[in-house]
Amino acid sequence: MADGIQWEQTACPLCGSTDEEEFLRAPGAGDIEYRLAKCRQCAMVYTNPRPNVASIGHFYAADYAPYQPRKLHKNGGLRGLRNRLFGRGERTLADRIPMPPDGRLLDYGCGSGRFAAQMRDRGWIVSGMDFSAHAVEAARRNFGLTVIHGDLPHPEVPNDSLDAITLRAVLEHVHDPIRLLAAAFQALKPGGWLFVSVPNLASWGFSKFGSSWFPLDLPRHLLHFTPDTVRMALTSSGFTVSAMKTRGHVKWMSSSIDRAKRVRSNWWNTVTRSRLVRSGLATWTEWRGQADDLCLLARKPALAALEPVRHAA
Repeated sequence: MADGIQWEQTACPLCGSTDEEEFLRAPGAGDIEYRLAKCRQCAMVYTNPRPNVASIGHFYAADYAPYQPRKLHKNGGLRGLRNRLFGRGERTLADRIPMPPDGRLLDYGCGSGRFAAQMRDRGWIVSGMDFSAHAVEAARRNFGLTVIHGDLPHPEVPNDSLDAITLRAVLEHVHDPIRLLAAAFQALKPGGWLFVSVPNLASWGFSKFGSSWFPLDLPRHLLHFTPDTVRMALTSSGFTVSAMKTRGHVKWMSSSIDRAKRVRSNWWNTVTRSRLVRSGLATWTEWRGQADDLCLLARKPALAALEPVRHAA
């Protein structure tokens, strides 16, 4: 195991049960093989053992891809043709959140700040938050955002103060998802909205590529959600799920294909060499509701109690 990392065994992060079975072993950072466990009580899949809270930062260096600034893509060429034919592109369920006058949005796990800046440009009063000092500095430098260094709950985010929170590719990274969701619930105004996206373990991509599936991203991804388990996490924290969909990513599909090639060479390698084929696969899985990215829109009930019930043991 990697030097300087403290590893811990954990109970199920969703329900608290210690009754688990091995689900998968897969390679990850540091040329280490990681073990994924599946809870026999709630079917949550999670990395076990895992780096503890004090050690996980070793896997988020300054050159970590989500901390790097990215340009907005023009809608020309192959990308534009694909979006015109299939209706894909930048839009997600987050675009369905109604924006009230002076609407306040927190992009938790803001990374480089690109998405937070997009929401600001649409009219939201936006702040970002990230546990990484690298990300905080990048978001401030790249987009001039107001960014908080830390986690929820946080003294700079009062209860009932936000109209929306976005958790884009965040929940799979946290040690205690129920604690984070409870804090998000508290920070939202009654009737406030939560957008969540996580890799979809029930995807066609995982069923096809297994341990080579790109979104496993071990050990940074501590949790591996399906539609059932992410819905369970949200509803047990007091939220009502309003919508759920899956979204295909050509980059994720391409990375999975390339990783699988290194493990085993067969006819599939030739068929999937073309980017157009890879793009078509990503779109096809989205049509089937089995794409790699699982997106949910949830809401804090308008008359909700301030303290949601935690169901974990």
